[in-house]
Amino acid sequence: MKYFLNSIILFLIFSISLFGWAFLKNFTTTYNDYSVPKAEKERIKLFENENSKMLRVAVLNGSKENGLAKRVAAFLDSNYGLIITRIENADNSSYEKTKVVIINQNNNNVTNVLTLLGMGLHHSNVEFNTETDFDEDMQIIIGKDYKDFINLN
Repeated sequence: MKYFLNSIILFLIFSISLFGWAFLKNFTTTYNDYSVPKAEKERIKLFENENSKMLRVAVLNGSKENGLAKRVAAFLDSNYGLIITRIENADNSSYEKTKVVIINQNNNNVTNVLTLLGMGLHHSNVEFNTETDFDEDMQIIIGKDYKDFINLN
């Protein structure tokens, strides 16, 4: 019995030593990924107008899903280079369909964004409002149907 207990104690000491060595090795390993500057992702030229200005877009959450406007805005900025001017909740959270309010229709890129959203200038969920004094070309009010045209995963 004495040899059995001694062998268990030796096994436990060996296991703890091995665990400690693995932990310290992992703890002291440095990764130099941060020291290599990453190339900035080139923005798609599709959304540049003739004056090389990017489209200014407000993204409003019209659904009950928390953080949706922020996620959609990040997607539009990182993938298409749109300038996001505002991210906030819409006037209500019961929009079934995504709605687009065009404020500056002189920007040629408005039709590109509408195509991205699966709409056209004469779509029923597209409205024109040049009376507002917001500093943006369009507002996108994200509805419950956002998964039909955008993949945020």
